[in-house]
Amino acid sequence: MNNVVVITGAATGLGRATALKLAASGYRLVLVDYNEADGAKTMADAEALGAEAIFVKADVSNETDVQNYVAKAVETFGSIHYFLNNAGIMIPFRLLHEYDVNEYDRIMNINVKGVFLGIKYVIPVMLENGGGTIVNTVSSNSFKPTAYNGVYSATKHAVLGLTKSIGQDYQSKNIYAVGVAPNNMQTNISASAAVTYTEEVGQAIGATTPPNISATAEEVAEAMVFAMTNGKLLTGSVVNCAGGQILI
Repeated sequence: MNNVVVITGAATGLGRATALKLAASGYRLVLVDYNEADGAKTMADAEALGAEAIFVKADVSNETDVQNYVAKAVETFGSIHYFLNNAGIMIPFRLLHEYDVNEYDRIMNINVKGVFLGIKYVIPVMLENGGGTIVNTVSSNSFKPTAYNGVYSATKHAVLGLTKSIGQDYQSKNIYAVGVAPNNMQTNISASAAVTYTEEVGQAIGATTPPNISATAEEVAEAMVFAMTNGKLLTGSVVNCAGGQILI
């Protein structure tokens, strides 16, 4: 059965919501996250829904860890048919010149390098089994930066570029890539940025961002599954579920 799914960032938020949705549909899951306690809980909840699942602890920016989660997927289930390249972080709202270089390096390593490494090591497995679909979590910030959020936006522009490149370069090999672009979901990632959310930041965001409807992780998980199961038709494009924040 072509139903093996690797999900990074699977412990909480969108990754967890998508994992549980897929678990209820009989997919075999490889759940990847650095958060071991919550990752184990997602695995247990997926198994309670009848899924076969394993959890692999990994820092997605570490090449050895990425090689390991790919190897564990193949060792356990024989292949990888779908890759939900979802792990990412936000950092506090600041103007560009106020960011510390260490903050910049951290978010670039996880949001861009981590996505690239996943692609680098999953694609050879997909080539071997005749194809597959990669879903990259992009963002409304892949199209228009939220105020005081320039570095995060730069990472999501990069992920959009990787998504389009896969769509262009691998379609003939039956490997497809789709981006899913939510806006602000109420997750742990959003909370990590909110520590510097001031009245000034709020006014700047309000003045530069169109009115939009926030989605829950469970709602965006519907879009993740849609993108995953329709890769051939959607490859190189984005499923826009930003509630009107981006008009494309």
